Amino acid sequence: MRLIIVLTLLVLSKSALSQSANSYENERILANEQFVRGTELLKRESKEFDPKSGLNLLLESAKHKYQLAPFGLCVALSVTPEILDLKEAYSWCYVAEKIGDKFSTLATKQGLKILEQLEKTEGANSVQQAKEMGIAKYHQ
Repeated sequence: MRLIIVLTLLVLSKSALSQSANSYENERILANEQFVRGTELLKRESKEFDPKSGLNLLLESAKHKYQLAPFGLCVALSVTPEILDLKEAYSWCYVAEKIGDKFSTLATKQGLKILEQLEKTEGANSVQQAKEMGIAKYHQ
């Protein structure tokens, strides 16, 4: 009888793990699609250029922990005039830097440029705020 209970629990847990894995895979695919579509909407030469919609898709991709999203947001928010937000851009550069992937070095460089620009245009207080935002975002 115990053997039947153990086997039943084993089968049920395997089924639950399989469903969890499928859910994770679906979420990863969605995040990838959101990222790709978001970057397409941020291309100025695109007929569908829509920076606000592109930004929203990148943010959704980041919510799903898509690895490339932080660097995409770092760049988009620092170079696209329609959605320019240097503090927010730096915070995403910080996250991208900490991820430790192939874009980490670029994120560090972009982050330093952003901090320099913030220092010149808004002062040291804004630089400190941007750094604090980055740390907070990384720990979410």
